[in-house]
Amino acid sequence: MKNISAAQFEELFLQDTHWIDVRAPIEYTNGSIPGAINLPLLIDEERRLVGIAYKEQGSPSAIQLGHQLVSGSIRQTRISSWQNEIEKNPSAIIYCYRGGLRSQITQTWLAEKEIHRPIVTGGYKALRNFLLEILSLRTSSLEFCVVSGPTGSGKTKYLHKSGQPFLDLEAIANHRGSAFGALPTPQPSQADFENRLAVQILKLSQLKKPILIESESRMIGHRYITDTIFDKIKSSPRIFLEVSLDERVENIFQDYVVNSSLQDLNNIERFNEFRNSVKVITRKLGHQRAQEILNDIDYSQNEFTSGSGLSSNKIWIRKLLNWYYDPLYKGLY
Repeated sequence: MKNISAAQFEELFLQDTHWIDVRAPIEYTNGSIPGAINLPLLIDEERRLVGIAYKEQGSPSAIQLGHQLVSGSIRQTRISSWQNEIEKNPSAIIYCYRGGLRSQITQTWLAEKEIHRPIVTGGYKALRNFLLEILSLRTSSLEFCVVSGPTGSGKTKYLHKSGQPFLDLEAIANHRGSAFGALPTPQPSQADFENRLAVQILKLSQLKKPILIESESRMIGHRYITDTIFDKIKSSPRIFLEVSLDERVENIFQDYVVNSSLQDLNNIERFNEFRNSVKVITRKLGHQRAQEILNDIDYSQNEFTSGSGLSSNKIWIRKLLNWYYDPLYKGLY
């Protein structure tokens, strides 16, 4: 079976290909290909020891140590994990960092079991470079229409209900994009954010239609939007959502309070998250106003724990909009 070359990358990403990443877990965590599952040939400590042997004794000694570390039952367990994954995804493709020894060994060991799967020439590095090129080149060919409006106006919901092609940056970044926007699960690494974004850009570029995108700051949580996309957002035509303050307060109340971990009546950690978010913006908000909002959050928590409901949260939400978000973004919509 022929290995995968760069000429095939675009087709494979458009097909939602399943990938087997045989790099060490730490490499996978730092950045991987969307759709990849990590089934390493060498785990982190084994990779570290092999790396030391390579630096101190050279390649032959490092290879020998690698085979010693991954032998017997360990080797069989690793092969079984690849076999099981390929049984579930028969078209899976294998990659390591540069398409070198690790993916070649994986391919050889599987072939001994009569399982033949291709590896990526150039490995993750080649795939990553391809995706970075997509971010740069394909973005410029897209036509963006930016959905703008004040905080709480429902811009993300507008994207999803519009019936038009859209790019949801906050979903890709796993963050709602404000000081209060952290989600229960962590954000992807910067590399993963860019990789996922590139795949979406590649797919949207096939449609040849205007793409809706939400107006965003440079940072979405701890992830930054690439220059090409951010510049495109700033220069594209806009749709402005006119929404009353009462509606905005209700939208935020529903998204951040009602539809949150507070659904679990024993969970008051959400209030600590609110407090921490206020503390982050205290300098811009002002200490007196920040303390007033913190007192309001304390009141809301007491109301919640006494079984009186959640509606008092709208008090501090309204203050945040009036005192912080609207002044902060005035003129930037």
